[in-house]
Amino acid sequence: MRSVSLTMFRFFTVLVFGFPLLTAHAQENSPFSRYGMGDWYQGQHIISRAMGGLGAAYADGTSNNNGQTINFANPATYSNLYMVSYDIGLTIDSRTLRSINPDGKFVSANFIPSYFALGIPLNKTRNIGMAFGLRPLSRVNYSITEAGNAAGDSISTLYQGSGGLNQLFVGLGKKWKGFSVGFNTGVNFGRKEVSTFVGFANDTITYNKSKSTSITNFSAFFLSLGTQYEFTLKTKSYPSFKTVNKYMLRLGVTGNLGNNMSATQDIDHTTYAYNSLGAVSTIDTVYSKSKIKGTITMPASYAAGITLRKTTQAPRGLFDIWSLGAEYTATKWSQYRFYDQPDQLTDSWMFKVGASFSPDPVSGRSYWGSVNYRLGFFLGKDYVDADGNGLKMYGVSFGTGIPIRKWNSYTNQFAIVNTSMQFGKRGDSKNNVTEGFFRLSFGLSLSDIWFIKRKYD
Repeated sequence: MRSVSLTMFRFFTVLVFGFPLLTAHAQENSPFSRYGMGDWYQGQHIISRAMGGLGAAYADGTSNNNGQTINFANPATYSNLYMVSYDIGLTIDSRTLRSINPDGKFVSANFIPSYFALGIPLNKTRNIGMAFGLRPLSRVNYSITEAGNAAGDSISTLYQGSGGLNQLFVGLGKKWKGFSVGFNTGVNFGRKEVSTFVGFANDTITYNKSKSTSITNFSAFFLSLGTQYEFTLKTKSYPSFKTVNKYMLRLGVTGNLGNNMSATQDIDHTTYAYNSLGAVSTIDTVYSKSKIKGTITMPASYAAGITLRKTTQAPRGLFDIWSLGAEYTATKWSQYRFYDQPDQLTDSWMFKVGASFSPDPVSGRSYWGSVNYRLGFFLGKDYVDADGNGLKMYGVSFGTGIPIRKWNSYTNQFAIVNTSMQFGKRGDSKNNVTEGFFRLSFGLSLSDIWFIKRKYD
């Protein structure tokens, strides 16, 4: 008999040693991360990313070829958990920035841990499950240089920012036949550091360079709710093959309640110079104030989706053959406030379409026939409105769910490697700066049944 304490120990080991990676500075350089909470990653599961971002009406854990994953987007899905499951995700993010005026191009890449999570079935008979973990929600990281003139002197201004928002969550899900509900709660926390360096160039007079810095730490409890309802549209039996096909429709709705994050801010205005090692050395402090209390108002959001899928019940088990879904999400970012001040943000929305299929999981004759193949498309409006023209966002996605053990004779143990590739763009011809992105993501889902009773001959 295996002990669940070992499971918990392994999970918290990953959590403790992996957490610094979440707060480490990324190597990307996105000017759009200057606004609001930065680049909003959502912390979606790798499966959702491969299917265009679907999450509200997606669920697994009911079929052999999908194994079991933790769908953070809708906590109602925790009720499907029937094995203890680890979920880990990693992403390589590449950006290409293009500017019309001045004409320019910049390419950056960065490595981002996506999530660490653990799911546990609390009561299989009553369909109650829980999950908890850690994931980054957004990231601030930019370095932008601007050249200008004032009274005949040249001015060079450097804008820099770092930080982001993270989430430590725990959730419960409960199912009654085809209807399930759930919630996530926990703490959203993070840090945002913004600096402005100004230097003057003059042939006759020497000016000291100036530096303005604000460091804001923030946190708050959050609550998100979700529900799903699934019912059978059609059942078709094949007695000679001992199989039953079902066509099922699942509806899903989920939402995050708006909240106010408590914040403290340190502000410093100094003059500086570079020392012999090239590091910044403070000359004089012009203004300094610490522990300035305030609030950051985060808006509410919601998502609603629908998924049609086909399953096959065979002697070897239950299998998902294909699924097709659509989803709409929206967030009222016009309600965002940072210390009672609005930002250059606008209400955002996104329409998503996704699909998955497995060529031949039932027979077990082919390894690649048991792989899940996924694709998707998304189109919408980003929440940043830097130039007043809005930012359109669109892209496509592809991915796979690859079993790495027991693909032809299923047991109580599953190990699935999920992959996702996303190609997309923010902005169009109306915007001076546009951003193309490519995200390559890998996720590992490990599931096992614990507390199996010993059997004696």
